[in-house]
Amino acid sequence: MAVTTASIRALLNRPRGLLDETISEYISIRTLEVNKAARSNIYGEGDYAVTTDLKEAAIKALVAVDCLLMMVDTIPTYYTERDGRFAEQRFRDQLRVMSKRADELYDQVKEAKGTAFKVDSTNSRVA
Repeated sequence: MAVTTASIRALLNRPRGLLDETISEYISIRTLEVNKAARSNIYGEGDYAVTTDLKEAAIKALVAVDCLLMMVDTIPTYYTERDGRFAEQRFRDQLRVMSKRADELYDQVKEAKGTAFKVDSTNSRVA
């Protein structure tokens, strides 16, 4: 399943003020970033390659974080002052959770949190 504007809207509960063009731009930016990170890891081919599903999940989470940040900044444009306070709190709560999830998924794509072997120092010396 590809990352689409509809899937991002559904993930964020179809908020007001989020334009398809904005989502499309974030998707293209984050797709390039995630593909570059996945391609640069040590095991880029074969059984140890990063799966497409993992890359798409990371892209969705990163785009959702970008959209939530943009929406928090533009709340006064789409909500009344009274409704804006509730919306801002809801968006900030979503942003906190989604940001943590996006960081975890992106670390998995970059393989920053895991490796197939352990590297450690030795006690031997070369004379």
